[in-house]
Amino acid sequence: MDIINQQAKKYPHSIAIQYKDKQISYKDLNQTIQIIAHYIHKNISEKRIGINITDPLESIYCIWGTLRAGKTIYLLNHRYNTYTTDIINHYNLKSILTACPKTAPSIHASSINKTQESSIRIFTSGTTAIPKCIIHSINTLMASAKEINKAVNYQHNDIWHCQLPFYHVSGLAILWRTLLAGATIQLLTTQPNYTHISCVEKQLESLIKVPPHHNLKCILVGGSAIKKSLLTKAIEKKLPIYQSYGLTETGSACTLSKLTKDTLPFSGQALPHINIQIINNLIHVKGSSRCLGFETSPKNITNLNKNEFYNTLDYGKLSKENQLSIKGRSNRMIIINGENIFLETIETVVKRLNNINQFYLLPITENETIFLYGFVDLKQQQPKYKSIIKQTIKTYFSSLCIPKDIQIHSFTKNGNPRYSDIKTL
Repeated sequence: MDIINQQAKKYPHSIAIQYKDKQISYKDLNQTIQIIAHYIHKNISEKRIGINITDPLESIYCIWGTLRAGKTIYLLNHRYNTYTTDIINHYNLKSILTACPKTAPSIHASSINKTQESSIRIFTSGTTAIPKCIIHSINTLMASAKEINKAVNYQHNDIWHCQLPFYHVSGLAILWRTLLAGATIQLLTTQPNYTHISCVEKQLESLIKVPPHHNLKCILVGGSAIKKSLLTKAIEKKLPIYQSYGLTETGSACTLSKLTKDTLPFSGQALPHINIQIINNLIHVKGSSRCLGFETSPKNITNLNKNEFYNTLDYGKLSKENQLSIKGRSNRMIIINGENIFLETIETVVKRLNNINQFYLLPITENETIFLYGFVDLKQQQPKYKSIIKQTIKTYFSSLCIPKDIQIHSFTKNGNPRYSDIKTL
């Protein structure tokens, strides 16, 4: 499904993208994507292409231009440096787009429409330093967008303010919802005229302090990642909050409900396209937006049976009203300021250092804010071990992953610090 081509015919002069002080119509968006698709089809022979672009507008152009050219795209985190390079090497990606191709506008660019041959790879946690790819298609993401649009009443002439990156499924999902609705996605603009917004904790704090005066229909949050005290304040302010639960494997939210005092402990009800079962206290899902499978290397792809439930490895419980409550994650993934932080992946990178026997990250909640603390077993005493470890994490990941403090501790046989020794946190 080439939804942009369809919307360009239906709403040619409607605004698809507000970017800073620019406004891009569906007609102009479609033409730009056509030029990029033509260029990629003609000049890049590789089937697999990495997208590693900082500018969100150029990201949209290249994501859809590459998909229209029938390619498999790998969405890379432009905020990471060495770690992203490791991923590129591990997955043997030969072609990486870091900006839009230098192409002159041409009305003679042939119309390329190979989206049915395309595929989308989004990275998530792995048991080693290199994460696995979640395999999605345009259609799996559209299945999610269709039901979420209905649930939050996102329609043509609405505007979704997007502050999340497109390498993250939450940001990518906003783009899909907007295109399906023939609505407008708002990027890097200070104009507070949006109807919908997805919020991380800091952004929600700002909205509570200074509520917008314009017509606001939906503030979408991940319920398990937001302080309950903030959500309570949002209820008091009568803000239109919708809580949700989702993951990369489900193409964004798979449960969703409007926030009230009664629904505060939950993360919503299952949307119509998703079935949920709780097996051994773990959340299992299946449905039309669930991913197609996983890739751990170019030669190792696992396809999922669409009729079987997938174990999310998240602990949860369903109420009598089918409201889902999240009890915890079994894969040690936490969320800080909207960024998925995979603790095991960071630990694996640190343990590559020559003087490290063992390293462990522990998330501690202080005044409802999560901080990371590191615990290390050194082979030899090293005065600057803290700065070396922190610099290594900063080099590979982002500043959000740097622990507040690192301490030397003894470890158990299973690789965890001896918690009885932790006295100073």
